This record gives sequence, C-alpha cells and structure tokens, in this order.
Amino acid sequence: MSTTWQRIRDLARGLPAVSPLALALALRRPTRVPLLLADSLRAYRHYSGKRLPAITPWELLDYKGVATLRLGENGLFAAMEPNFLIMQLTVMLQPKAIFEIGTSQGRMTALMAMNLPETSVIHTLDLPPDASVPEHASDLHLIELAKRELGITFRGTHWEGRIKQLLGNSATFDFSPYYDAIDLVSIDGSHSLPFVLSDTLQAFRMIRPGGVLLWHDYESMRSEYGVSRVVDGLRKRHGLQTFRLSRDQGDTRFGVMRVDEAAKRRGIEACSSADNF
Repeated sequence: MSTTWQRIRDLARGLPAVSPLALALALRRPTRVPLLLADSLRAYRHYSGKRLPAITPWELLDYKGVATLRLGENGLFAAMEPNFLIMQLTVMLQPKAIFEIGTSQGRMTALMAMNLPETSVIHTLDLPPDASVPEHASDLHLIELAKRELGITFRGTHWEGRIKQLLGNSATFDFSPYYDAIDLVSIDGSHSLPFVLSDTLQAFRMIRPGGVLLWHDYESMRSEYGVSRVVDGLRKRHGLQTFRLSRDQGDTRFGVMRVDEAAKRRGIEACSSADNF
C-alpha cells in the first residue's frame, strides 16, 4: 500500500472523531491532528469495551516486594512514564537474558541495562548501517536515524558490557541460538504486519516459560502498523492473555504478555500464518 493510500485510510478511520475542536486544531497545529484522532479512537475503544484489559508490572508478575530503580547514571533519566513501567518490569523480573528487536539509539536498552544485575545480558538487534531498506519496513525515518546513531545512548557507559549489539534483518536473522533461552523479549522493529508476525513468532520461540513479551506501539492508529492486529488477535482469536501495560493513573503504548509453556506452544502455532489474524 502506498503512503498516499495509507494517509487516506488513516483519515477515513479518524472521521468519526472529527469535531469543531479537531478542525480548530487543524488550523492551528495541523501536525497534531493525527494524535488527537488516535486518542479519540482509543477513548472510543475504551468506553465501548473494545480495548484489552490493562495490567501493571506487579500484577503481571504477582510481585509483592519493592522495586528500586536506578536512574541518572551517565545523565540518563526516564523521559516518559512508560519508561518507568519497563524499568519496573525489568527490576521485578530480574531477567538473566533479554532480546530486543529494534535498537535505534538504544535508550530503552540503556534504561533496562542500568537496572540489570551485572551477570545479565541484553541482545539487541537492528539493521546494519549500510543495509538497504527491507521490503514491508515501516518508519523509514527511524531506520535512517539508526544508521547514524545506532546504540548511541549506551556507548561508553559502564554497563555497555551487559549489551550485545547484533546486526541483521529480523525477517531473515537466525534466532535459533536464542531459542528457549530468553526471559524478556521486546518487539520494536518495523511495525508492518509481516514483520510483527515474524518477530512475534521468533519471540515465542525464544522465550522461556515464565518470561514476558513486550510489543511497542500497540494501539497506534497508523494503517501500516500490524501491532494491534497481532496483540488483539492473540487474545480474541487464540485465547492468549495479552494486556495493555498500564496503571490506573496512566497508559502506555505497550502490549504485554507473560508466557507459560502452553501459551508458548499456542503462540508459535498462531503466529505461523497471517491467516490466523
């Protein structure tokens, strides 16, 4: 689908949310209109009962202790509330191994590494800087950014040693050395349906029972994104317990799931074909 048709489709999906205030915003700050429409559609999903249930890190992990976060090392702070929830999840889960699909500048990589034991490791995968843009890739501007600033946030830090930078296209990368060996998988590469399905399939193969899957940019209203289709479909079509990572006073753009042995098998089966979504 071309960019023009994607924009037309996005506009058509947002029409039910158009109001005099939306038109006023279009005149004052037109670049913010898509965010207003996305927020309005998200509110509609909430009040109509179509959103997935929310869950906090401590509910997801049945955690009863106190999670103490590390902040500010090398001048790095959590810029947004979702960062705190991911850091809490990392501290509570204490994963021995994390696999992150989509490094970019490495900000989330660094925040997780800062809160890991020295013996833990993060494997983070992104395209080689000299690679051509893969077919079906989304967010081309972020691909260009990563070419210039891949992992820049954690370079030269004292916890850089906990991070293993991997290079490759996630659609063709050999994940088999990591099968059944990862406690937390973060899926934040290209967000088109072919990539999200492929990355999620590999995530189920890598995750150890008891581990956690994260999907970034869940509930984005961009038509080229397949994240919501996969996360919603896993629950609604396949009975798997996916959630919105959130808390009572806030929200994030992360889908989340804790995986047991049965869910791992069903997830692999579900994600083996786009027809299942």
